[in-house]
Amino acid sequence: MGKLIVDAKHFCVLLFVCTISNTAISQINFTANNGIKPYTGDFRAGVNFDIYRGFTSGDQAIIAAGSSAQGVAGVGVKAIRPSFQEDFAEAYGYDAEDKSFAIYDSIGLKDNTLIVGFPSAAHRDPTFYCTGIQSTVFANMDLPIWDNGKNGTPVNDDNYYALYIYKLALRFKGKIKFYEVWNEPGFDYTGNKGSLFKGFPENWWDNNPSPCDYKLRAPIFTYIRLLRITYEVVKYVDDNAYVMTSGLGYPSFLDAILRNTDNSDNGKTDATHPLKGGAYFD
Repeated sequence: MGKLIVDAKHFCVLLFVCTISNTAISQINFTANNGIKPYTGDFRAGVNFDIYRGFTSGDQAIIAAGSSAQGVAGVGVKAIRPSFQEDFAEAYGYDAEDKSFAIYDSIGLKDNTLIVGFPSAAHRDPTFYCTGIQSTVFANMDLPIWDNGKNGTPVNDDNYYALYIYKLALRFKGKIKFYEVWNEPGFDYTGNKGSLFKGFPENWWDNNPSPCDYKLRAPIFTYIRLLRITYEVVKYVDDNAYVMTSGLGYPSFLDAILRNTDNSDNGKTDATHPLKGGAYFD
């Protein structure tokens, strides 16, 4: 007779395969609408790195935070905001920054923020919402997030973004406190529509941002979907981590998030998309 081993978050099946209901292994039973766990840490002065020839991320961390072992004083940095984009992960592997993260830990950098998003070419949404401009978000995001553990993961592997976030959350559990969903998603390429007041043509209070006008090159509902997938998957793996936005740029862009759901059908509320964007970030 085969042996079945199951725990609350991960499971393995030895010698036989069984089916477990979706809710048993996947969805969390809360959102940010139910409350947000207070962050009790201290303020930690931070920095985000760039690419400098001859300097690794670990080297930059030592310059910023200091290292007594190497006799580097540092400049008082206590936390960092690295990026781990899916295009990088697919090219170099999810373990590519393990050495750097070991350095971060050794010099006291903690409660760090990780910028996530930016698909590989193979996983990029092929849709052109504007003539000649391809969407910058992931393909297949409207697929279910969870799939009853097929392919050995609790998430739906065909939902590329869900699988990417699951791999990140597992690898960086305890090392990343804040997951920043995209960087500057609300960047307004028009230079003025995001700042327009209500009543003005094409303002973002009365109208959803046009995919042609801002960074995602996709409807606002796709950003809410990114938030929802990140929230569900990160909280499933590590409920001590936080999901955040960054660089929204305009109160009107935030309002568009808060008034729509992740439903690709114009952000409508229905049984599959019951909550608006505010439910999915801390």
